[in-house]
Amino acid sequence: MRFFAPLAEPIGALWSLMVLGVLWLIWRRQWRSAVWLGVPATLIFLIGSTPLAEQLVASEERPWANGMEKAKLSDAPADAVVALGGGARVSQHDVLGFAMDDGASRNLTAIQLVRWGKAKTLVLGGSWPMPDRPNVPSMGVVQDWVTSWGLAAGTVTNLGVCINTHDEAIAFRTLAQDRGWLRVVLVTSALHMRRSVAVFKKQGIDIVPVAADFQVQGVSQDLQFSLFPRQHRLFLMTLYLHEKIGWWVYRARGWV
Repeated sequence: MRFFAPLAEPIGALWSLMVLGVLWLIWRRQWRSAVWLGVPATLIFLIGSTPLAEQLVASEERPWANGMEKAKLSDAPADAVVALGGGARVSQHDVLGFAMDDGASRNLTAIQLVRWGKAKTLVLGGSWPMPDRPNVPSMGVVQDWVTSWGLAAGTVTNLGVCINTHDEAIAFRTLAQDRGWLRVVLVTSALHMRRSVAVFKKQGIDIVPVAADFQVQGVSQDLQFSLFPRQHRLFLMTLYLHEKIGWWVYRARGWV
């Protein structure tokens, strides 16, 4: 049953239909149509059935693998710990008013660093505005939860309404200048760290990077070949391409 489990995933079922379509076109001797359908089927197979996606993501995450251990051993406190936005979404029917999402360990890691005494101020990242209040950041709901539970013994704030990492860097630079901060711990997903470090340094901010939300590096993975493409591998490739394309877009705009 495990062998056929990927067929229950949309990409596995779709790929199987594509392969059947290619075979049918070959049987009908419709060579050109078979090639047009066969090329995307082959790409899906390479991404979803082989460990290619895991290897690419791991190569990006590897340089940031020991950030947490270095932070624990460091005796020099920072002025603030900032966790870039992501990891939570407003949910009106959840008890907390929000639900955890991909990247939630960014906030949890930042909270833990403050609890270790690495800084007295926790800065939650920027976020999209509330659905019914365009000037209120949705991250404020998470801030209220952190404050009410006393999870971070110190000041808790957020970067306001931000659309992307560049907006967060600018918002944080203004906040740091206003409060006289000189050294901060930057927390974000390991795959997102390279671009984040470059953006913050471009704004003249002295940072100590601590990565979270590892997808592959140090995470138990099934790196075996799979006859049928797996949904998770396409998800990893999506994250990888998002960061690669984002890097070149930011570079073209002079943000890194």
